[in-house]
Amino acid sequence: MNFGMIRYLLGRILLILSALLLPALIIGLAFREPFRILLGFIVAIAFCAGLGFLMARNKPQNEDFYAREGLVLVALAWIMVSVIGAIPFVLSGSVPSVVDALFESTSGFTTTGASVLNIVPGFLPKSLMFWRNFTMFIGGMGFLFFIISLQPAIGSRGIFIMRAESPGPGSGKLESRVSKTIYILYAIYISLILIVAVLLRIGKVGWFDSFLLAFGVAGTGGFDILPQSIGAYDSQFVRMVVAIAMAVFGMSFNLIYLLVIGKFKQFFKSEELRWYLSIMVVAVLLIGITVFPLYTNIKTLFQDVFFTTSSMMTTTGYSTVDFHKWPTFAHVILLFVMFSGGMTGSTASGLKIARIMHFGKSIKQELRRMLSPERALPIVIEGKQIDDRTQRGSTFYLITYLSVFLIILGLISLDTQNFASAFNATIATLNNVGHGSDLLGPAMPYSEMSVASKLLMCISMLMGRLEIYPVLLLLFPATWRKT
Repeated sequence: MNFGMIRYLLGRILLILSALLLPALIIGLAFREPFRILLGFIVAIAFCAGLGFLMARNKPQNEDFYAREGLVLVALAWIMVSVIGAIPFVLSGSVPSVVDALFESTSGFTTTGASVLNIVPGFLPKSLMFWRNFTMFIGGMGFLFFIISLQPAIGSRGIFIMRAESPGPGSGKLESRVSKTIYILYAIYISLILIVAVLLRIGKVGWFDSFLLAFGVAGTGGFDILPQSIGAYDSQFVRMVVAIAMAVFGMSFNLIYLLVIGKFKQFFKSEELRWYLSIMVVAVLLIGITVFPLYTNIKTLFQDVFFTTSSMMTTTGYSTVDFHKWPTFAHVILLFVMFSGGMTGSTASGLKIARIMHFGKSIKQELRRMLSPERALPIVIEGKQIDDRTQRGSTFYLITYLSVFLIILGLISLDTQNFASAFNATIATLNNVGHGSDLLGPAMPYSEMSVASKLLMCISMLMGRLEIYPVLLLLFPATWRKT
């Protein structure tokens, strides 16, 4: 284990985080907020800059950086920024406790969208509102990508960070140089955010709210800024913009890049894209048929069903309708798309469509093998044969995911009143879907849960965002050996 390189890169991350805190401080100054609000950002910036300078001052001579270092760096970095991101909430006095502030910060960076706050008009100062949603912008694409582009010493080995941090079973490169790939991804990411913000402004949403919502949509995080979520905006245009934007951010950015440069044939050739769109379309149709008796207007029915399906499948969690009133079958479909999640290389969480493809084809392969035991029946995805190692990886990830889910469910159930509350809290945090996950009934408010449960849910959110293994490796003694 190259501890020197990890220390150095963590220092670089702190320096970057100090810069990312500045926009929120500027917002506070622009709105002339009280000094106690500004103090939280000043302290956080000074702490990040000072500690980051000390940690990154001396570059280690040994620059070896491989998969193990990448996994440990990712896990430690996400824990570190979640803790530091809580400082403005704590010092402002706007959040009830330190643990609540940590919960809010972790939820933002992991793009979960769960909140311990009571969402009422003016529940937070403007600067904290901005910082709360800006954390989803940072966490959506992954702030560690900054490190790869800014640290030439890592070079092509930055792919180990990309693999550890990028959601999904694999991460592809758009260009031969990793840093160039990241510049392209960020250009697409920021451009889409600007487009969403402008469209929302055209829908008569204020500029400030437009950017907050754009951050939430881009990170598929879904922090509410109004009590009725997106339903508070009585505009069909705004709802459709958000619904379509969520679906877009649930797509692979590699594919969006192909679309941008005009390679439409390659774009539509993607097997994962076809599965993603097919699952979404089928879910909309099934739910639409189920809830049809509850509606008198077909247009309203489509908008509500499409918005809710897009929100759940991309694990964003925004809402326009109370889907608790929908039939149980609709809840089952929503639960399935929530577990499925978005595409590999998107900002959405969940198991990922690539794994759903793999599981589906594995079942088909096993059934065919029963009929013809002597035949060699490979699994082919995106035109490539899946090797045994990849198959084992997907299978073991599913086993690990279900095991972790059950353990967290069991522990949280000790602090909840019923199974529905425990299940909702577990899936909300491990799947990073936030408040929109209460499919088994209204969820127990996170603010009413114990300190231990809130800390457990913070760990659950980190596991969900990093796909479990980087966090588990921190507990594995062999991880910390020098050789």
